[in-house]
Amino acid sequence: MINIVAKITPKTALFAECKRKLQAIVAPTLAEAGCIRFELYTGDNQTCLFLVERFVSQQALDEHYQQAYTKQVFTFYESALAKAVEINNLAEIWKI
Repeated sequence: MINIVAKITPKTALFAECKRKLQAIVAPTLAEAGCIRFELYTGDNQTCLFLVERFVSQQALDEHYQQAYTKQVFTFYESALAKAVEINNLAEIWKI
């Protein structure tokens, strides 16, 4: 399993647009065969967005990155972000 938390920090003026673009890819991403979890959150101060993602394999994540809708978001990021996306790969250490 691949578990990721991505912290996205858009420029202040582009926060709402960034949120809309990410909301638009949630449903198609969840429909991907290898996607188990893809959730969008915002922090209390409304300056950062967080994607909580789980894919069955690295191949499934790579396939997600090749989707046209994902590439469109990545292109938007090139001019919309205040800083680079922080990717945190999480290793499961305990499961109930």
